[in-house]
Amino acid sequence: MEARRATLNGIAGLLAGLILACPAMAQELREVSPVPDYGLLMHPDDLGPGDGPDGTQGKAIPVPSGQKVWWVDVIHTAAGTNGLTYRFRFLAPQIGGPSPLAPEIALGDIEALCNGWVAPRLASPAPEPEQVIVSLSDRVVAFGEAAPEAVQYFDSFSVEDGKCVWEFY
Repeated sequence: MEARRATLNGIAGLLAGLILACPAMAQELREVSPVPDYGLLMHPDDLGPGDGPDGTQGKAIPVPSGQKVWWVDVIHTAAGTNGLTYRFRFLAPQIGGPSPLAPEIALGDIEALCNGWVAPRLASPAPEPEQVIVSLSDRVVAFGEAAPEAVQYFDSFSVEDGKCVWEFY
């Protein structure tokens, strides 16, 4: 038994020596595309240049108040308090400025955006978000950066059967 174990150890050592003695072939470096945005079904019109200010995508999205609203982006890489969270961010210049729209009007537009624009873009089957946050800002603000001069409204929803259900944020 000891002789057999010594032979096996000797063979394993020989193989390791052969492997280490051979020069390793370097793997060719190549550019890899970024991880795709999973779980979203964006329309081609959403992604192209549109009719909005810099930092927005696509054409103005109709909302009940009649104000001009443009899609900025969606963030899904920063987990929310309940897990996978999609943050859909929109530019709505009329919520700020010298004669801003009332907060109640902006919040009505947020709910309409969630049901009419956001919910149809959540893919199925896909990872289902625990939470969807829809935000309006009177200017384009980098995600995660403080912007005390910006007027911003946020609302939180869960999505059940393709409909946004308001949740206390």
